[in-house]
Amino acid sequence: MLPWDEVISFPLLGLDESFGFTSWPTPAPTPETGQEEPEPPTLSPAEDRRRRRKISNRESARRSRMRKQRHLEELRSQGARLRSQNRVLTDHLDATVHRCFIFRAENNRLRAESAALRRRLCLLLRQHHLLSSPPPPPPPPPAPTGGGGFASGYEQTLASLFS
Repeated sequence: MLPWDEVISFPLLGLDESFGFTSWPTPAPTPETGQEEPEPPTLSPAEDRRRRRKISNRESARRSRMRKQRHLEELRSQGARLRSQNRVLTDHLDATVHRCFIFRAENNRLRAESAALRRRLCLLLRQHHLLSSPPPPPPPPPAPTGGGGFASGYEQTLASLFS
């Protein structure tokens, strides 16, 4: 085994290169955070395009998820609004049906009352007509006949035709 001092002083760059890794340059402190951020190594143009396309695709997917989320929220809001409108319309319909029922019952009552009043008016008009018209003339007295004061049926018929 290596002594502890040798392990600590062992150059890591040699290991990185032996595994096919490239070393990162020393990160520069950022003025905003004061922390060090690693700078990416210089990439070939194809790798750079691939990296930028990957970043662009991630950003596009993020925007797509945001649009989908906004659309979903709008649909939920619209659903809630439509349910509320449906409740209002249902209440309005129920009230209208109730008023219709009341109006029909009142209409039936008024029709029955109208028919009863018409019958009563007809009866009163008949009574008025009977009371206001002159009374019919009294029947003529029977004509004396030789048969004991009674006229035969033929004579009565004949007398009624002349009168």
